[in-house]
Amino acid sequence: MHIDDLRETAALAHLNLDEAELAAAFPAFEQMIGFFAAMQAADEDAEAFPHPISGLSSSAQTAVPSSHFRQDRAAPRAEGETGALVGKAGGTDGRFIVVPNVL
Repeated sequence: MHIDDLRETAALAHLNLDEAELAAAFPAFEQMIGFFAAMQAADEDAEAFPHPISGLSSSAQTAVPSSHFRQDRAAPRAEGETGALVGKAGGTDGRFIVVPNVL
């Protein structure tokens, strides 16, 4: 990896970086390229990943026991309690809260 590679990449991205900015960005750029190389190596390592991720079945997951969750969130809210909360919202559409677009 050379700073010329970063200079060329910056030019392709239409970034007007001066030499000081290139020198400051070079360590992060070099680290990012190293991460990409590590991901590529992992993709090509048949021993590390013998089966494709797409072949995993969601039915193979085990259920999480209820003791794993916080007690104040373990039980679902009663229908009346949920309705009271939604009723306090500014705007509703049935059982849903309407959030205005602010952009």
